[in-house]
Amino acid sequence: MTMEQLKYFSTIEQTDSFSEAAEILYTTQSTISKQIKALEEELGFSLFQRTTRKVEVTGAGKVFSPYAKRILREYE
Repeated sequence: MTMEQLKYFSTIEQTDSFSEAAEILYTTQSTISKQIKALEEELGFSLFQRTTRKVEVTGAGKVFSPYAKRILREYE
Protein backbone atom coordinates (compact mmCIF):
# COMPACT_ATOMS: atom_id res chain seq x y z
CA MET A 1 0.00 0.00 0.00
CA THR A 2 1.38 3.39 -0.99
CA MET A 3 0.44 6.95 -0.12
CA GLU A 4 -0.29 7.47 -3.79
CA GLN A 5 -2.84 4.64 -3.76
CA LEU A 6 -4.50 6.12 -0.67
CA LYS A 7 -4.69 9.54 -2.35
CA TYR A 8 -6.25 7.93 -5.41
CA PHE A 9 -8.79 6.09 -3.25
CA SER A 10 -9.72 9.22 -1.32
CA THR A 11 -10.09 11.35 -4.45
CA ILE A 12 -12.23 8.76 -6.23
CA GLU A 13 -14.40 8.51 -3.13
CA GLN A 14 -14.89 12.30 -3.16
CA THR A 15 -15.60 12.60 -6.88
CA ASP A 16 -17.31 9.24 -7.61
CA SER A 17 -15.24 9.14 -10.78
CA PHE A 18 -11.92 7.64 -11.83
CA SER A 19 -11.67 10.14 -14.70
CA GLU A 20 -12.34 13.17 -12.54
CA ALA A 21 -9.89 11.93 -9.92
CA ALA A 22 -7.26 11.55 -12.65
CA GLU A 23 -7.80 15.16 -13.72
CA ILE A 24 -7.52 16.45 -10.17
CA LEU A 25 -4.37 14.42 -9.50
CA TYR A 26 -2.73 15.18 -12.88
CA THR A 27 -2.47 11.59 -13.96
CA THR A 28 -4.30 9.22 -16.28
CA GLN A 29 -7.43 7.24 -15.60
CA SER A 30 -5.52 4.10 -16.57
CA THR A 31 -2.85 4.75 -13.93
CA ILE A 32 -5.47 5.26 -11.25
CA SER A 33 -7.37 2.12 -12.28
CA LYS A 34 -4.21 0.00 -12.13
CA GLN A 35 -3.20 1.37 -8.74
CA ILE A 36 -6.67 0.87 -7.23
CA LYS A 37 -6.76 -2.67 -8.59
CA ALA A 38 -3.37 -3.36 -6.99
CA LEU A 39 -4.58 -1.89 -3.69
CA GLU A 40 -7.74 -4.02 -3.78
CA GLU A 41 -5.68 -7.13 -4.48
CA GLU A 42 -3.36 -6.34 -1.58
CA LEU A 43 -6.29 -5.71 0.79
CA GLY A 44 -8.25 -8.72 -0.44
CA PHE A 45 -11.52 -6.88 -1.06
CA SER A 46 -13.10 -4.45 -3.51
CA LEU A 47 -13.18 -0.79 -2.58
CA PHE A 48 -15.46 0.30 -5.41
CA GLN A 49 -18.37 -1.13 -7.33
CA ARG A 50 -17.89 -0.07 -10.91
CA THR A 51 -20.61 0.32 -13.52
CA THR A 52 -20.43 1.88 -16.96
CA ARG A 53 -21.97 5.09 -15.62
CA LYS A 54 -20.68 5.54 -12.08
CA VAL A 55 -18.48 4.33 -9.25
CA GLU A 56 -19.79 3.57 -5.77
CA VAL A 57 -17.83 2.83 -2.62
CA THR A 58 -18.49 -0.69 -1.36
CA GLY A 59 -19.27 -1.48 2.27
CA ALA A 60 -15.67 -2.57 2.75
CA GLY A 61 -14.54 0.69 1.13
CA LYS A 62 -16.64 2.66 3.61
CA VAL A 63 -14.98 0.83 6.50
CA PHE A 64 -11.53 1.39 4.96
CA SER A 65 -12.13 5.10 4.27
CA PRO A 66 -11.54 6.57 7.76
CA TYR A 67 -8.31 4.60 8.09
CA ALA A 68 -7.07 5.81 4.71
CA LYS A 69 -7.95 9.42 5.58
CA ARG A 70 -6.20 9.17 8.94
CA ILE A 71 -3.03 7.76 7.37
CA LEU A 72 -3.03 10.55 4.76
CA ARG A 73 -3.58 13.25 7.42
CA GLU A 74 -0.75 11.92 9.57
CA TYR A 75 1.54 11.57 6.57
CA GLU A 76 0.97 15.19 5.55
